[in-house]
Amino acid sequence: MKSTLFVTFLLILTCAFGVGQEGRKPVDSPKSETNSQAVGEDLEKRSKEYSDALTKRDIAALEKIWADDYTFINPQGELVTKAERIANLKSGATEFQAIGSRREKLHVHGNVAVDIGRVTLHGTKYGGQESSGEYRYTDVWLKAGGSWQLLANQITLIRK
Repeated sequence: MKSTLFVTFLLILTCAFGVGQEGRKPVDSPKSETNSQAVGEDLEKRSKEYSDALTKRDIAALEKIWADDYTFINPQGELVTKAERIANLKSGATEFQAIGSRREKLHVHGNVAVDIGRVTLHGTKYGGQESSGEYRYTDVWLKAGGSWQLLANQITLIRK
């Protein structure tokens, strides 16, 4: 009797842990092929505006593109706020002569999009240091008030 109760107890305990270990399924907001395509087109335009604003040091445009709580992770791994990025552009510590990007992946979840790809920077300085080259980027966009704003982005140099 004791052994039957012990085996039953172990079986219940094993089942309880097994249920807790079930694989978590990703939760995606409903999306359609058409919606993702439309978002992709919107973000292509917004990314072009962003590149143009950086190369021209158009602070007014960047103020609209970057969300108030925008964060940039630069190639040195430092966290840079919107205010710090603007100050770097104004001072000339950061500058871009040409920017060419190509998207590799786009994930759309409602009003949030994650854009992943490669970007080639020419005539580029970060913190006064020459930084031209090819980078991998991740951009996180939020659609608020009818337009896409950049919440965060990060770039990593692709070593050849």
